[in-house]
Amino acid sequence: MHSTRLATFLLGAWIACCLLLDLLSLQNLRLAGQLLNSAIPPASEILQNAGREQMRLLLHHFAAEQYRYYFSLWGLIQIPAALLLAAVLYFAAEKRIMPQVLCGLMLAFVLFQLAIDPELIFRGREADFPPGSQSLGAQARMWVLVEIWIGVEVAKFIIAGTLANYIFTYKSRRRARRIEEPITPVKVD
Repeated sequence: MHSTRLATFLLGAWIACCLLLDLLSLQNLRLAGQLLNSAIPPASEILQNAGREQMRLLLHHFAAEQYRYYFSLWGLIQIPAALLLAAVLYFAAEKRIMPQVLCGLMLAFVLFQLAIDPELIFRGREADFPPGSQSLGAQARMWVLVEIWIGVEVAKFIIAGTLANYIFTYKSRRRARRIEEPITPVKVD
C-alpha cells in the first residue's frame, strides 16, 4: 500500500518537474524579449549604448544557455529518479511487468534526449549569433533537433500518463477484488 503511494508520488514529481522545466524554458525566452521593451532607465541606457539588436542577441543567447544547462542537468537527475521509480514500482505492482516496461521506456526516452543534447547545444549555439543565426541551414538543423526533442518529451508524458493510469486502476482493481471475496460463515456446533 505504501509503495503504491510512493510510486504515485515519484511519478507525479517526475511529470511535474518535466512540465516546470518546459514552461521555464519558454518563459526565459519570452522574458528576454520583454526586458528589451520594458527596461528600467539604467538598463535602457546600456541598451542604447550597446545597440538594441546586439542586446537582443545577447539576452536571447543567455536565456538559451540557461535552459540548455537546466535540461542537461535535469536529464542526468532523471536517470536515478527513473531507477528509483522502477524499484518502487516493482513492489507496488506486485512484481508485474507492465509498469516496469513503461518506466523503462521513459528511461530510454531520457537517455535518447541526453544523447542528442550535445548536438542540440552545439547547433543552438551556432544559430544564436551571426553568421550562424543568418544561415537558414544552421537554424533548420537546430529546429529539427528541437522538434525531435519535443516529440520525445510528449511521448514521455503519454507513457507517464499510461503508467499513472495503470497504477490507479491496478490499485482499484485490487481493492475491488478484496471487497468481492465472500466471507464464509463459521458454523458453531
